[in-house]
Amino acid sequence: MSLLALGGCDSGGGDDTRSSGSTPAPGAAAPGGQSKPGKVPDPHFAVFPDKVPGPGWELTEAVRELGTGRDVELGGLPGVDWYAEFDGPPVAGNTNAYLSLTGYTQSLDERKAESVSETSQVNEGQINGHDAFWSVDPADPDAGAVVTWAVTDDYTIEVYATGVSMDDLLAFARTVKDATQDEWVAAGGKLSDCSDQSDCPDSADG
Repeated sequence: MSLLALGGCDSGGGDDTRSSGSTPAPGAAAPGGQSKPGKVPDPHFAVFPDKVPGPGWELTEAVRELGTGRDVELGGLPGVDWYAEFDGPPVAGNTNAYLSLTGYTQSLDERKAESVSETSQVNEGQINGHDAFWSVDPADPDAGAVVTWAVTDDYTIEVYATGVSMDDLLAFARTVKDATQDEWVAAGGKLSDCSDQSDCPDSADG
């Protein structure tokens, strides 16, 4: 799927935040580094309360690979455990807003290291009681915005969007709730075991 790189993102913010000079580019556009090998952490599913971020949004795809399917990186990105993609309301340029909700088998520091842009700004704080960072790139507003928070020491949840302001993305992120596998499937998620990369679904890889 092609990301809809749209403008209009601002630096956002919230209580209990700190700023530093560099920030992650969106997870969907993260550099292709590799995570530490080893045992895959248990999945930590998450969903929006109404299955979608808000009115005017619809789920387009949600996948978690199982078994042999885990040998293929979803979207060619390291650490992706599961993802959900949403098509949103129309925005400028005859395109629609886009949002992805992704579970990563990576620590918060690993996510930051693999998605930092020198021209971006990062804010650090809390999302739903978890350590988090969020960012946009003022030099490239079309690149979108990202909010990432730690669930455990080796698992993170990330919300990435284009055509959505940082304030709105933070608001979306704060509505995300933990879910069981059954709840994630009920919200539209699919469990898949593909045999090779050509059979595997493609995640939000830009």
